[in-house]
Amino acid sequence: MDRNTLIRWAVIAVLMGVFWKFILPRFNGSSDKPQAIPEEVYVNAPDFANDVLDPNSSANDKAIAAAVPEETCKIVGPRFDALLSTRGAALTHFYLRDAQYAGVTGFDMSTTPDHERWRSLRTLFRGEGANDNVKYDRFNWKLTRLPAESGCEFTYEDELVKIKKTITKGERPFELAVDTDITNLAADAKKHQFQIGAFAFRRNKEIKGNLGRVSPFQTDLACAAGKEVTRKTKDAFHEGWFTVSGANRFAAVNNYYFSQSLMPVGEAPACSLLAEEWVSRGQTADSDEAGAVYHAKLVYPVKTLEPKASATYKQLAFFGPKERDVLARAAGGAPGLGDVIDLGFFSPVAKVLVGVLVAFHKTLGNWGLSIILMTICLKIALLPLTWKSIKSMVGMRKLKPEIDEINKKFEGDAQAKNLAMLELWRKHGVNPISGCLPQLVQMPVWFAMYTTLQTAVEMYHEKFLWFHDLSAPDRFYILPLVLGAFMIVQQKIVPQQPGMDPMQQKMMMYMMPVVFTVMMLFLPAALGVYMLTNSVLGIVQQLVVEQIAPRSGGGDGTGKNNREIVVIDPSSI
Repeated sequence: MDRNTLIRWAVIAVLMGVFWKFILPRFNGSSDKPQAIPEEVYVNAPDFANDVLDPNSSANDKAIAAAVPEETCKIVGPRFDALLSTRGAALTHFYLRDAQYAGVTGFDMSTTPDHERWRSLRTLFRGEGANDNVKYDRFNWKLTRLPAESGCEFTYEDELVKIKKTITKGERPFELAVDTDITNLAADAKKHQFQIGAFAFRRNKEIKGNLGRVSPFQTDLACAAGKEVTRKTKDAFHEGWFTVSGANRFAAVNNYYFSQSLMPVGEAPACSLLAEEWVSRGQTADSDEAGAVYHAKLVYPVKTLEPKASATYKQLAFFGPKERDVLARAAGGAPGLGDVIDLGFFSPVAKVLVGVLVAFHKTLGNWGLSIILMTICLKIALLPLTWKSIKSMVGMRKLKPEIDEINKKFEGDAQAKNLAMLELWRKHGVNPISGCLPQLVQMPVWFAMYTTLQTAVEMYHEKFLWFHDLSAPDRFYILPLVLGAFMIVQQKIVPQQPGMDPMQQKMMMYMMPVVFTVMMLFLPAALGVYMLTNSVLGIVQQLVVEQIAPRSGGGDGTGKNNREIVVIDPSSI
């Protein structure tokens, strides 16, 4: 694959990026029009204050809050501490206790603690045509704390209904069990519709990336029904809510490293998703300070209860890092929560790479060394394909004298030159394209490797050498500079295409290393370790090739040696 071919592939990649970023949204419904979302209208109980921490709260709301103070309950579970409130019987905070995530100030999975209507695990009992069993959408719950901070029991009762909602710590890390019982106390049959949700709020400035670095807080929503997983990003909701029926696995709000997932136990409800634009006065939807509230809800069918009859709803909630071994065991492994990790188009390949990486880590106990060892093993595994490229290059080198003769003989006749080249290649069984195809076959592996290391929460705050965090860029900029230097060395030992202008050769020698050096200023250090290791292996490979098939000398009358083209291994890039 000559340098002109590489340039063409680079141009194609840029055009594909422009199409994906600017043109594709025009076809998937993204536009600057306001979202077509019906306004949410809540019926509040007389003693309920409307989000009293909101600066726009009325004086009456604040007076009610003072009269009916908010109570909180703490749950201490495996690797987390959760705080819940009587306003919504929902989460206000969910702290991860591990030092890897907590850092100095602690890591809180909750991004909406001050707004009752967006607190995760909040439940609603009223829907269209099903609002006569529970009179209010929002009311104050009574709290009973369970022993040893193992759970919280919330109750509400009036003349029509009795509701008991119990939230307890799960058996596995980052899990909560949610059980809700509703009993009809009325003298006649009444209807209700049970809903439970997970929520997150992110401003636009939080989800913006830099060059090749995707923001770890870029958020998506997912529904899983059977084997199908539906994922939606912020730009997919200009027409309002998106619903998947029979969601028997999960509804989730995800970013690159963490997930808030709700898993139904028993009945399979619908899963409803929405990324609701949130724009303050004087802002536009794309302003840095504007943002979106992400909703992922389980919506159960309307149910009619006869007098004194009851209904029970059960869910498991997972709020935590997307650690693959933890996700595999979540809810006993039944719902397949591992699918909250989006490994992209080449996910089957990426899952294999992840399995190998985790296996190496169990042996070595170090993620940096595991990446290096996996890169070496990957290079060895792909050697049969690389060898085809090397054989093609060696074959072309052996034909160099005859190719030079053809170039000289048909210097002014391009058509005759091409026919003579084709006949020469046919005669000796050499096909230059065969050197490119093996590299293209390896593309899925390289893309999968990029996605794997870009999304691996296992690298989050993990130290290696001078890196304070393998999931973050090198703060000392050493890795980008070293990678750029090795790429320049690699370009120098790779022969240039004959006939290429010296200025073009010089530009190509330094352009790609500079581009990747700049990109590595923003990419995770884990990915840089992989790229640097691959670059070193590429240099070693090229040196071995030079021993197998050394370049022929010879002059062209200018006093300079002719340097024929050689296949560049794109995996080094």
